[in-house]
Amino acid sequence: MDFVSPWMDKIRTTCQRAELDHIDVIIDQCAVNFSVLPALTTFSNPVMWQSLYQGLPEDIYPEDAPVLVRVDLSDAEHVQWLHNLAAEMMESAPLLICGSCWSFEQLADWLRDCVDAQHEGREGIFRFWDTRIFPFLFSHILDVEQQKQLLKPILFWTWLDGDNQPSIQLGSGEIPDSDESVIQIEFTDSQFEKLMCVSDTSQFLSYESVPEGMFTSRQAEFTACYEAMLTATEQRIVFDDKRNDWVMAQVISNNSVT
Repeated sequence: MDFVSPWMDKIRTTCQRAELDHIDVIIDQCAVNFSVLPALTTFSNPVMWQSLYQGLPEDIYPEDAPVLVRVDLSDAEHVQWLHNLAAEMMESAPLLICGSCWSFEQLADWLRDCVDAQHEGREGIFRFWDTRIFPFLFSHILDVEQQKQLLKPILFWTWLDGDNQPSIQLGSGEIPDSDESVIQIEFTDSQFEKLMCVSDTSQFLSYESVPEGMFTSRQAEFTACYEAMLTATEQRIVFDDKRNDWVMAQVISNNSVT
């Protein structure tokens, strides 16, 4: 089934309403077995792109870096390439797309600075573009001020959810201020645990089967399991077998029809 075409149609409609003639795409190269960099040099109408690791220690392997690419929606070659790429990466590393009025350089530098985060005083990479993590950043993980960092330059973020259905997170789309810079995100221990629970939930669902028919969608199932995983962390249930059994019991208890 073609899930990409309806998504692209929605993006076009949203951009038309916002009077945008382009979109910006984050491509997670390390999650696939190929690099998009060679393709970016082949367009008759050149695309603008930048590594989101630019200037960071992680930028030693450009072919593995997340790349921000600006796609011209009036260019059929750009649009077809994006459609094909979205379809190819749908299972392994779904694309995160945004609409922004900022210049490409301003947007790329801002998002690059958002990547550089801290936990317990140690520098680290904040992989916010992972679409499994992204919706939970705004519902469970980031505080309001931290959310503003990802929303300030953006009119909207969009991605395909666990059911391959279009999702959207509206931004604030503020006018860029040349004097303003990103305030480095510093994760608390609690926030870091909430981030790790996304990975724990993915692993849990890879080898545990929630009773059939309990959820109407994979995304609803994932969210319920994630929230149970958060509770397990709060209860300090950390050993895998006990933790997984407890999560399954919680999910069944919380979502069974009474």
